[in-house]
Amino acid sequence: MKIKILCFGITRDIIGQFEYTTSLEDAATVADLKQHLSANFPTFATLKSLRVAINSEYAEDTAALKENDEIVLIPPVSGG
Repeated sequence: MKIKILCFGITRDIIGQFEYTTSLEDAATVADLKQHLSANFPTFATLKSLRVAINSEYAEDTAALKENDEIVLIPPVSGG
């Protein structure tokens, strides 16, 4: 299945674009997506914390992805 991912903060820097489209197996989960991104962008694996939202809701690593879902990568935020 083809999926579109919106990247913010450091994830945008790592992937090199705001909107990234890729293909995954039909039964892919959030964990599969993270593994795919780490394999294609090794720096991605160094992120200490990362939240993923599917269709505007936070998702756990076990959540299933479906074609046409809106997937957003939400990196750790720091500041003060």
